[in-house]
Amino acid sequence: MIELFNTTISSPAVIIVTIFYFITSAITTFDIRMTQAKRDGSLPPDESTPSKWVALVFWIDWLLIVALMLLNWKYAILVFVIRFILKVLPVLEIVGNVLMSPFKPKK
Repeated sequence: MIELFNTTISSPAVIIVTIFYFITSAITTFDIRMTQAKRDGSLPPDESTPSKWVALVFWIDWLLIVALMLLNWKYAILVFVIRFILKVLPVLEIVGNVLMSPFKPKK
């Protein structure tokens, strides 16, 4: 049963929101790293960047963490900390690169 702020972690709603949150976080992190690499000059300026729809994924990412907070706030804080650790390590960037590889133009 879904209770506001106190839904069990094993609830399908919490599990689904968590999975989608990590997928959107990986795509967002990859986009941020690509933008930083272009700005620093470590990526050629003619290299293609992720599509414009990635900006929508950024907002979906924040909506998912808010939804997770409404479902179970303690679990949401734990997931946010784990996301931060995975973002500092290149794990989310690598997963984002794999997820975005079908959208890269062929050379």
